[in-house]
Amino acid sequence: MSLPNLLWALVAFTCLGPGMAQTVTQTPPAISVQEGKAVTLNCKYSTSDTSYSLFWYKQSPSGEMIFLIHQNSFNQQNTIEGRYSVNFQKASTSISLMISASQLGDSSMYFCVLREEGSGFNKLVFGIGTRLFVQPNIKNPEPALYQLTSPKSSDTSVCLFTDFDSSDPSGSNATVLEMMTMESKSYGAVTWGSKSSFNCTNSFQQSDVTLTLPSGSTCKVKDVQQSFETDKDLNLMNMSLIFLRIIFLKTVGFNLFMTLRLWSN
Repeated sequence: MSLPNLLWALVAFTCLGPGMAQTVTQTPPAISVQEGKAVTLNCKYSTSDTSYSLFWYKQSPSGEMIFLIHQNSFNQQNTIEGRYSVNFQKASTSISLMISASQLGDSSMYFCVLREEGSGFNKLVFGIGTRLFVQPNIKNPEPALYQLTSPKSSDTSVCLFTDFDSSDPSGSNATVLEMMTMESKSYGAVTWGSKSSFNCTNSFQQSDVTLTLPSGSTCKVKDVQQSFETDKDLNLMNMSLIFLRIIFLKTVGFNLFMTLRLWSN
């Protein structure tokens, strides 16, 4: 056997191992849950090894795999790590990941991973993943449509569609807004145009900004014309605050300088 073929055979043996009977199956491929509720992600596996470990990973938006929890095959007690816990059933070759009190940040792709240890190769077998969508807990939504027109050009308008709920987990172009002072959440979406014929009422019906609302829901929007003018009082307050900070820093610097000078003498 030539050297290149020998190297390829060695790589294949190292990655696949002698058994080649290992599988990891995750169903369903996607699942959604209301914020604050518990959710369970299912995973089944098959292996001919008697010693193995099972892992759950979460994939961040950047693609990084974040370790969550793991379970050894010889451990009879299910592992618990904070809000994460597993239900390991060795006889039925299954392990479920349970997430309690789900949060918006839990929306991600989750992977079940099998690692065989008895063969000595410690190879990893990944499932195809389960996409989790966490729906925000929006209370008493009051949809409103606002049109903001630039004072410099009446042709430039921005449309803000806010304070609505949605049953579409993909959210389209909608973004969840969290009002910390009001302790509430809602969906919000923005679109804009640079033509005098631009109309906010029809802008969200375009294919690239279509929003899916729950079936049977009514959306009574109001079209409010406003401008981009900045609040003059707010600007004055900001300038005053900056001026006071400069005076404070100069005072501290002068006191520090005089203290060091006295010490040096």
